Amino acid sequence: MNSKPKKRLSIDELKSYPGFENFTDEMAEETIASLEALSILFYEHYQKSIQQKERLELVRSKNAKE
Repeated sequence: MNSKPKKRLSIDELKSYPGFENFTDEMAEETIASLEALSILFYEHYQKSIQQKERLELVRSKNAKE
């Protein structure tokens, strides 16, 4: 697993991307919060899919031994 410290996107960083230059600080903060929530959902889904794959491989290896 990646041990890199997590860093939240700053308002200035978001505003540096094309299409976000004219966002108010409030709009930028809402966007950052939405992106953060979405990335957490994706990460949790990814972790669950890894666990399911590992369980499936375990079942398959047990069945192959029988």
